Amino acid sequence: MLGSCYDLHEINDAAIAQNFSLDLLENGQVAFLAQTTQPVPRSETGETQPSQNISVMGTGRTAAEAARGMFLHFSRLFLWIHANTLFIGENLARQDLTLISDFLMRNRNLRFQTCVYLVCGVSIQDIHKAMNERGFAITSARGITQQIETQAEELGYYTPLANIELLERMLTPGIEPALPQLTVIKEGDKDRIVLQGMGVIKNNRLIGKLNPEQSQGYYYLQSKKKQGGLISIAWSDSPNAMAVMHCTQFTSNTRPFIQEGKLNMKIDIKCELQYLETIGDDNIYVPANQQRLEYLAEEKIKQQVRSCIIQAQQLNSDILGWGLTTARYQPGWWEDMAAQWDQVFPVVGSQVEVECILCSDGLSRESFRFN
Repeated sequence: MLGSCYDLHEINDAAIAQNFSLDLLENGQVAFLAQTTQPVPRSETGETQPSQNISVMGTGRTAAEAARGMFLHFSRLFLWIHANTLFIGENLARQDLTLISDFLMRNRNLRFQTCVYLVCGVSIQDIHKAMNERGFAITSARGITQQIETQAEELGYYTPLANIELLERMLTPGIEPALPQLTVIKEGDKDRIVLQGMGVIKNNRLIGKLNPEQSQGYYYLQSKKKQGGLISIAWSDSPNAMAVMHCTQFTSNTRPFIQEGKLNMKIDIKCELQYLETIGDDNIYVPANQQRLEYLAEEKIKQQVRSCIIQAQQLNSDILGWGLTTARYQPGWWEDMAAQWDQVFPVVGSQVEVECILCSDGLSRESFRFN
């Protein structure tokens, strides 16, 4: 037996895909876009060349046909293993996600850890146009991946979702996926890509969304990284005064219980906080105010979590994974409820308990004042 690189491709004949995007066109065909960098001719290899993003598009009756349709006008072979972002257009998400699920599962060249985003309010062509107009890496697909990881740690607004997790949650009873959303806003004469809410999936379709407050509540319930979250609270003792804290780490546990013959969920969240800043003239960050600051932070987090729960139950999409939690901790209960979960989930009760501890950091406790 002889070993060899049976699928070897020369780098000068290939293009590294940073992103691939899928949407449904008005004529019913699937659109497939891929972002890469402008290829450098062989004669110029090694010379200093400005890097520029470009996008290539193909169309077809299926995702695979659309992806291969790109080679009708693009000569290089895409290396898909480097693509770490997937954008799904709103038209496709509202119509039927199973149009692409088989393609995502069977294609051995795609990474299962690709981060998935829903494009809302604009087309995937608009998103790619905005990425390509900016300087290299500022709004490239790789830059957006770094952006969602950074905002999760600093703000705790949006929870990343990998390609394999999207497929698992679409197929697993008792849990549904929620996707971070991208849109385009104007910034002067150019477009800028921003994260805006989260799309809620039911079975195989987009049915609604979470606003930023509800997305923060979802982060406390579903984030794999148990850190991050910005907490801003109004200080009633002084007009326009505010205190801003950061959640350095947290734990979150959800357990089912029966009360008066009805299924309920008990949610326990424990947070460690760091004080960031004071807005206003009051010296808020003093030992006498510690318990009050902790209480206000607890109420803020409760409000975000409850808002997320209300929205999920109104949409009747178990993005919270309560069905799966019940199956894990009380399989007998789940066996009785599974067939009627669509009728049970919207009326499941919940108890949210939050405990915050404001950690001492040794920083100044007095606010700066002008004389």
